[in-house]
Amino acid sequence: MIGNLFSDQKLKGDKMANQDDREITRESDSGEVRIMVVDDEESILKTVNVFLAKSGYKVTTFLDAQNAIEALKKDVYDTVITDLKMPGFTGVEFVKKAKQVSPNSDFIVMTGFPSVESAVACMKLGATDYIAKPLDMEYLKIVVERTLYKRALERRAAERDYYEQISRLDGLTGVYNRRFLHELLDFEIARCDRYKHSFSLLMIDIDDFKKINDKYGHPTGDEVLKKLASTFKSLIRKTDLVVRYGGEEFAIILSETSKEHGIIFGDRIVNGVATLKVKGIPRDDTLTISAGLVSYPDNARTQETLIKRADEALYKAKGMGKNTLCVYGT
Repeated sequence: MIGNLFSDQKLKGDKMANQDDREITRESDSGEVRIMVVDDEESILKTVNVFLAKSGYKVTTFLDAQNAIEALKKDVYDTVITDLKMPGFTGVEFVKKAKQVSPNSDFIVMTGFPSVESAVACMKLGATDYIAKPLDMEYLKIVVERTLYKRALERRAAERDYYEQISRLDGLTGVYNRRFLHELLDFEIARCDRYKHSFSLLMIDIDDFKKINDKYGHPTGDEVLKKLASTFKSLIRKTDLVVRYGGEEFAIILSETSKEHGIIFGDRIVNGVATLKVKGIPRDDTLTISAGLVSYPDNARTQETLIKRADEALYKAKGMGKNTLCVYGT
């Protein structure tokens, strides 16, 4: 039964992988693909131009490297196919200079057998592939398609990384969002258990935030949230993490921080906010926060209990008159 289940899952995985391959292939085939070909032999330029144009690519040819460099400065080319031996430039020099002016283009080097070492040198400079002369047009087409496929694959991976990153961030403040807080706490708990360290969690709430919105408007309220997020980041270490927990509430994970040191950080943050000036709020209208502090493993052993007890300390701080830090259990 387990074997059948594993086989079914593998089959589904293979189907998904094949589907991804087909989607990436379609992506690499979609739109206008611009190819530059550089060679000092007109017959080769003509042959390559005709063949690749029949395959649906927009091809531009150049007899010399300098004009090709100038064209790369002005226009975008997906792929550059270049000969190694040209007047004025060696292939290595051309690839190096062309990469500087067009870093996102892929480069394919055409070389005769005696120039394989130069082709390898070009690839070390960033060329994607090389093909030996005399040219086999069908093989050239395969190399071009392989290069474009790799390009589409890398673009898809970069997009996935980007969307994964922004899914972790709060759109307004740019700090981490509530959903990602749970992953961060799991990681911090596991790390502390492994190395026998402690960490502290601050839960923070803006005092009378509703009154700020009502009195000065929601755009000013948004400015307050953004200003506080940047202020929190400036008052903590690079290893600490700021999270917008929701509405006007924030959480700060103080990595490798005992309760005693957490109190120092908490007081610094509360006092730092009280001196802030925010655009749209008069100087005599002071912005303040209340904060609750809890430490792991002293006060809690799970993330759920950490958050619950940090919240309890926060609301105790509110009851003590706001603009203060309250430590759980005190």
